[in-house]
Amino acid sequence: MSPPPAAARAKARLVHFVGFRDDRYWNAVRVFGPPDMIHEAWDRYAADDTAPEDLVVLAEGEWDQPPRSFTVEAEMNRRARTYR
Repeated sequence: MSPPPAAARAKARLVHFVGFRDDRYWNAVRVFGPPDMIHEAWDRYAADDTAPEDLVVLAEGEWDQPPRSFTVEAEMNRRARTYR
C-alpha cells in the first residue's frame, strides 16, 4: 500500500467562525462553508484553538485585531468599580 499524497498528509485547514449571533452566520456559511469551530469571541481561548493554516472568519472587527484578554478586562473592571 502506498502512502497518501503529500496534500492528504498536510495538516487539515479548519474554518473558525467568531462572534456570529444573527443572520450573518448563514451569509458566512454560504461564502466559506460550514464552520469546524464556533467561538463566542476572539479571545485567547479561540486564538489558541487556531493553527497558522486555519481560516478565521470574524463577525465584526478588523482581521488583525488582537485576541481579548478577559484577565486584563477583569482587572480594569475591578479598578473602575467603586464600593460604598
